[in-house]
Amino acid sequence: MIVSLKAILDEAKKNNYGVAAANVFDMNTVKAVYEVASELRAPIIINCHEKFDMELIGEITRYYDKKYPEVVVALNLDHGSKFESAVIAIKSGFTSVMVDRSKKPFEDNVYETKEIVKMAHAVGVSVEAELGHVGKGIEYKESKNNLLTEPLEALDYVNKTSVDCLAIAIGTAHGQYVGETVIDYDRLEKIRDTVPIPLVLHGGSSTGDENLKKAVDLGISKINLFTDLIVNSANEIKKHIGEQPNTNFINIIDEGIVGYKDMLKHYICLFGSQNRY
Repeated sequence: MIVSLKAILDEAKKNNYGVAAANVFDMNTVKAVYEVASELRAPIIINCHEKFDMELIGEITRYYDKKYPEVVVALNLDHGSKFESAVIAIKSGFTSVMVDRSKKPFEDNVYETKEIVKMAHAVGVSVEAELGHVGKGIEYKESKNNLLTEPLEALDYVNKTSVDCLAIAIGTAHGQYVGETVIDYDRLEKIRDTVPIPLVLHGGSSTGDENLKKAVDLGISKINLFTDLIVNSANEIKKHIGEQPNTNFINIIDEGIVGYKDMLKHYICLFGSQNRY
């Protein structure tokens, strides 16, 4: 059952667990997400970046939704940088769009996000936005303390934009980290106690199980995952090729999906979202 992101995250916030948001890019990854969510009876979020074919992902998601009607899933545009991307996502059946204007000045971020909120809410689509900026893991040594989210500014932003959930910057980064991960838990607690809507953590991959579990315990409701899923996929493929040098393309894809699913299962259990429906 495809539902709004707001419906999934309001429930997660109420019951203090985290929901995995797994990035997909083709039929195999969408299918893997449904299979894992069905097996673990876990609500799940399918993330699709605007650089991939959103119309195709929308069609594939609806196809597997018919095969797994018990799965509670939201289909979310990840890091939409253009107004046009939000329009395409909504036309393609996405139930949520993430508006990323985090590099822009506060007032510009507010204005552009509000415009998308008006459009999305008019057709029952949730909106996620980002305040502060989550950078890249490769630049972590230089950027980890830059552009972190300020609690009172976050409240002002939520009041002005009417977004449904907020991605915050508390020390995580996208991709694999260079240097030790440092999470500002005090900042997270202050934002949690100030902002009334569900909070999102971008850059979940390679942040570390202990860090992520603590973040969920302190109020994070959605955790974005991609790098760890595809790296584990690649590791399974390498292992398979080493054991079966005469393998074929179909087997390689199958082994990669095994790695993707195993890592996703791990995180769902870590975040405490299994057996929630």
